[in-house]
Amino acid sequence: MTMEELTVYGAIGAPGTERTLAWELLALALERELGLPQMPEIAREPGGRPYFPACPDLCFNISHSRGGAVCALDRLPVGVDVELLRPAPRRLAGDLEDEAFFRLWTAREATVKRQGLGIGALVGGGPEPDPLCRPLEGFLPGYVVTVCPSREARVRTVFIENIAGR
Repeated sequence: MTMEELTVYGAIGAPGTERTLAWELLALALERELGLPQMPEIAREPGGRPYFPACPDLCFNISHSRGGAVCALDRLPVGVDVELLRPAPRRLAGDLEDEAFFRLWTAREATVKRQGLGIGALVGGGPEPDPLCRPLEGFLPGYVVTVCPSREARVRTVFIENIAGR
C-alpha cells in the first residue's frame, strides 16, 4: 500500500462464515501490506465506524454478504461494500434491474460507511453515492463490490483464493 493507492482484499467462503472471513482478510492485509504481525486494538466512532486508536493514519473498512467478504485499507477514511448478486428486493429496487440496484446500493452504503454515518443513514434510500465511489468490476465473481475512497487514488485489488492456507 502506498500513499497513491488504496488496497482492497477479497475472498469467497462458505455462506455463514463471511463475518469471520472479513476480519481474517483484514488481519492478512495488515500483515502483508504493513508488516503488522497482529491486528491493533479496534475502537468505534459514534456512528459505528471502526478504527485503530494506535494507528490514526491507517483507515480500514470491511463488508460481507452471503459468503463474500472484502476489506479496504487506506491512509484516509474509506468505505467498501459487497453484495451477492441476487434478485433485488422489489420494494426497494422499483424498476431497477438487479445488478443496477446492487450497484447503487453498494455505492450508497460505501459512501455512508466512509463518512462514518452508520448504516441507519441508509433508511429511506440514503444519500446519493459519492462521485469518488467506484465499482470493482469482476473482483469477486457473482458479487457487486464498490469502494469509496476520500480522494482520487489507484485501487489495487487482491483476491485471496484460500485464506486458511495463509
